[in-house]
Amino acid sequence: MRKIWRYTAVILLFAAIVCGGLAVKTKIEKERTNARYQQMRQTIRLEETWEEEKTVQDMETEEDTEKELVIPVDFEALKKINAEIYAWITIPGTVIDYPVVQSEKDDAKYLTLTAEEEESAAGSIFSESKNAKDFSDVHTVLYGHNMKDGTMFAGLHKFEEEEFFNAHRTVVIYTPDAIRYYRIFAAYLYDDRHLLQSFDCSDAEVFEAYIKSIMEQRNLYAYIDRKAKIRVSDRILTLSTCHSMGPEYRYLVQAVLAKEIK
Repeated sequence: MRKIWRYTAVILLFAAIVCGGLAVKTKIEKERTNARYQQMRQTIRLEETWEEEKTVQDMETEEDTEKELVIPVDFEALKKINAEIYAWITIPGTVIDYPVVQSEKDDAKYLTLTAEEEESAAGSIFSESKNAKDFSDVHTVLYGHNMKDGTMFAGLHKFEEEEFFNAHRTVVIYTPDAIRYYRIFAAYLYDDRHLLQSFDCSDAEVFEAYIKSIMEQRNLYAYIDRKAKIRVSDRILTLSTCHSMGPEYRYLVQAVLAKEIK
């Protein structure tokens, strides 16, 4: 009996050492990943001055000027890092400020790879090959992990607070040839169904019904701008991440394209 207990104790000690080692490894990996993304922001992103209230309220009616379009992202440098980086997303008021990637061969590739194609639990902000890289689809979906340290798409959960939802309504997408401003109209808890496969929004009737289902939902975990008018000619963007309620849930933040500058 003593031998059994001795062996059990040795096994438990070994397991504890392994788990402790994995925890340290995971922590180091996360710190390295966060540092690399921060370095990317510092070297790739140009400084911007945000006037978020004006951006949200006036971008649709504001007249375009003849001044040269300046994209505050060095996409040439990004392409040298990884040719599959095709856009950059930023949400003023959150820590979300990341490159966006898409693999042509494996939609799950960037679940565990950073934008620099390094192994990491944080993964990347990515879209699936079903979506066009020029954001011309009626419905584009971007995915990102809900990291416990608040990075990646964990920042989306700030929209679970009504005050934050009302005060921060802008998503900006940069591509090499354009700046796209989206106005957030919904943030809510949803199930884990595949949106692009479940709703063919290229069909105007399906798109209209889908938008109606969003606007009319009765969800205690939802904030909806019911005054927003989404037309069948509009383009929407969905940002999707996991939720602490379980693997069968997703938290979605959805926005409509308000202005595209090329």
